[in-house]
Amino acid sequence: MSDHTVIIGAGQAAAQLVTSLRQEGYAGRLTVMGEEPHPPYQRPPLSKAYLSGELPADRLFLKPDAFWEASECHLMLKARVTKVDLSQQHVAYDHGDGRSFDPVPFDRLVFATGSRVRTLPIPGATLPGVHYLRGIADVDGLRPRLTKGKRLVIVGAGYIGLEVAAVAQKLGLTVTVVELAERPLARVATAPLSAF
Repeated sequence: MSDHTVIIGAGQAAAQLVTSLRQEGYAGRLTVMGEEPHPPYQRPPLSKAYLSGELPADRLFLKPDAFWEASECHLMLKARVTKVDLSQQHVAYDHGDGRSFDPVPFDRLVFATGSRVRTLPIPGATLPGVHYLRGIADVDGLRPRLTKGKRLVIVGAGYIGLEVAAVAQKLGLTVTVVELAERPLARVATAPLSAF
């Protein structure tokens, strides 16, 4: 039986790990499991060029399909991990619909899951018209609502919130940014930089 490495998470870290393992001569089997229907893609353009429509989705992908084939890496997309059994060395998953499948065995396991959207713990946070931005599907749901003359309220003056605000304003929306901190980018920038 050959060595099998399973990577949970299909983002930038997974793509780089597959690249590095193959470059370093790892000859075992590789499987990347990700919840989304897309191969690993870059997220920074989501709140800028992709949101504005200047960049198509296929330009977000970190590697072409041929890379995954040449790397002999099995991409399991729409595979939501439901359980990791370390004693049996397998990963259980479904496709988000509750149906389970045969677990995926592993010899080595890597968690490269990245972050999750933090939803607001307030009434109305899940109403229609309230959007969160984490992935391609989120932008695809938000973009059609960004039409000239409409109003947009953004909760959070971090990088993503401010990038979305800039795109929305460029598209002709009236934008209001609400921030709990005393200034924009308070967690990552000095006061003079925030004031800029």
